[in-house]
Amino acid sequence: MVTPYYPPSVGGIERFVARLSENLKSRGIGVRVLTGTHFGRVAQGDGVVQIPTRLTIMGNPLIPGLVDAIGEEDCDVVHAHDEHAFTSNTVAYARARNKRPFLLHCHGSYTGGSPLWRLFVYTYMKTLGSYTLTRSDLSVALSPSEAEILKRFGGRNIRIIPNAVDPSELDTKADPSLFRSRRQVGGRKLVLFVGRLIRVKGVHLLPRIASLFNSTGEDVCFAVVGDGPMREALKRSSKRMGLRNMVITGRVSQEELSSAYAAADVVLAPSQSEGMPAVVLEALIFRKPVVATRLPTLVDYFAQTCRFVEPGDIHGYARAVRETLKNPPPESALTEVERLVTARFNWARVTDEIVNAYRELTQREEVTRPQ
Repeated sequence: MVTPYYPPSVGGIERFVARLSENLKSRGIGVRVLTGTHFGRVAQGDGVVQIPTRLTIMGNPLIPGLVDAIGEEDCDVVHAHDEHAFTSNTVAYARARNKRPFLLHCHGSYTGGSPLWRLFVYTYMKTLGSYTLTRSDLSVALSPSEAEILKRFGGRNIRIIPNAVDPSELDTKADPSLFRSRRQVGGRKLVLFVGRLIRVKGVHLLPRIASLFNSTGEDVCFAVVGDGPMREALKRSSKRMGLRNMVITGRVSQEELSSAYAAADVVLAPSQSEGMPAVVLEALIFRKPVVATRLPTLVDYFAQTCRFVEPGDIHGYARAVRETLKNPPPESALTEVERLVTARFNWARVTDEIVNAYRELTQREEVTRPQ
């Protein structure tokens, strides 16, 4: 397994790789994770090999030692995560030398973001991204729309495997009054944000969205649950704008997180560019209405129950929240999508599908090799 980041770094890919590794090991499949040194030290005995990072560009690590490290591993498949990562490019380069099947796991993030990010994604996918896709023996896309995007950049032999959540980690019968009383929400309508407090999650938009409700005196509270480098900036913005309708909790216990979901009237996910936000899957397990950025992966699966907004559209998010509070999806639709998430996006099924992809690669009599 090759990944640009791994815990203790905090992020969706890190959590996915760590959980997938645990699941594979529990099935008797040996896993070794190769990553860099740019994010801190990994706990010893975790089956993780950290190779010196030489440089990071826009958070993207260059780890040239990966080529030799992959060659030294006695493995059946090389599974690289994140099609935008230099680490995956390195695996593609090493593919011709080590002759081992190469699975490229794509995690999305093709829309939204800053103009600089969009320019980077397009330029990257036309060059290094295409190089990497065409040298993979099998690619994983999160949704049908993402698979079509990958095909435009040379992707082939694509399997659609979405992200996963573990419903057993969430208490859907949690008492909503715990969060409402502890955070002084009271009887107000609650709009909930859950996630790492970083720009790509749309955190910088939250005070401006909340201000559109604050100025009208609407009885709506915005709760921001999570931690990250933008926490203090978020507090300053809230104070400067005189927001009386925003609560910033920081990191909370699993018990309080479940209570927050149970208490929410709407879950807001204004990510600027992302693959498949876990918060959306978790909210739907709680049968909560969602307002989210128009991400292809979400539209593919949840067009009937979520309201979608173009990236960065402050008034669009506020309008969608108001519409959802006034006319939420019918309970029958929320129940149906909860069943879909529980059945399709659970870790057991996702792990099965990845193991099947490994089996397909290793059982081929001769892996097709790029020229």
